[in-house]
Amino acid sequence: MKPYYENGAVTIYHANCIEVLPLSETVDLIVTDPPYGVSYKSNRGDHAPISGDESLNVAKDGLKLAIKCLRRGRHIYTFGSKEMLDDMPLCGIAELIWDKVIMGMGDLTSPWGKSHENIYFATYEISKANRDKGFGSMAARLRRGTVLRSQRAQSGQSKVHPTQKPIDILRQLIESSSIIGETVLDPFMGSGSTLIAAAMEGRRAIGIEIEERYCEHAAKRIAALSEILENRTACFGY
Repeated sequence: MKPYYENGAVTIYHANCIEVLPLSETVDLIVTDPPYGVSYKSNRGDHAPISGDESLNVAKDGLKLAIKCLRRGRHIYTFGSKEMLDDMPLCGIAELIWDKVIMGMGDLTSPWGKSHENIYFATYEISKANRDKGFGSMAARLRRGTVLRSQRAQSGQSKVHPTQKPIDILRQLIESSSIIGETVLDPFMGSGSTLIAAAMEGRRAIGIEIEERYCEHAAKRIAALSEILENRTACFGY
C-alpha cells in the first residue's frame, strides 16, 4: 500500500490497520491509544465521534495483528483497559498511571473527579511456557515508577484529536523501551502524537489511521517538526 506521507524517518498510512497489518517489516516497539469501545463523545462540538469506538473488538483485532509485527521480547504500551490485551501472547504486564494533574469533567454527581488514565505495558513472548515462567517482567530498558505526570494535551495546547495524548508522556515510554534508530509502530495513530514523540527521540515511526483528516494533521505536524530538526542540525552541526 502506498503511504499517505513519508519523509524517510516517518511513514503514515491512511487505512484501516487491519488492511495494512501485518507490515512487511518488523518493529521494535508499539505505542498506541486505540478506541476504547465506549462510543466516546467529546464535550467539544468540533470533534466528531471516534471511528471504531463502537466495540472493543476493533482495538483487539488491530492489536493482535500489530503484535505479530513486533520483535520477540519487545514491548507494547497501550492506553485504555487491560481487557484489550486478553488472550494475547504477552507477559510482564504492568499497569502505569498517567496523572493528568488537572481533574476532568467526568461524572459530576460524584465527589471524586477522575484525573488519571491507565497505560498498560507488556512484553511480546510467543512461547506460552516462557510466559508462564514470568518472562518479560523486568524487560524495560530503564526502571522507573509507574506514575507518569503530565497535564492533559489540551491544557494550554492546540488539541486536534478528542483523546490526544501529551507528547512528553509518549517520549518517556519510547525512551524507556527502545534505542535511537529503532522503529515505533502506532496502528491507531490519531493526530500523530506518537510519531512526533518518536521522531523527537531519534526513532523511526510508522503510523496507521483510518480518518484522513487526522492523517492530514499528522503529516503537517511531522513536516513542521522535520523542518525544525533540520534547522537545528544546520545551526549546531549535529
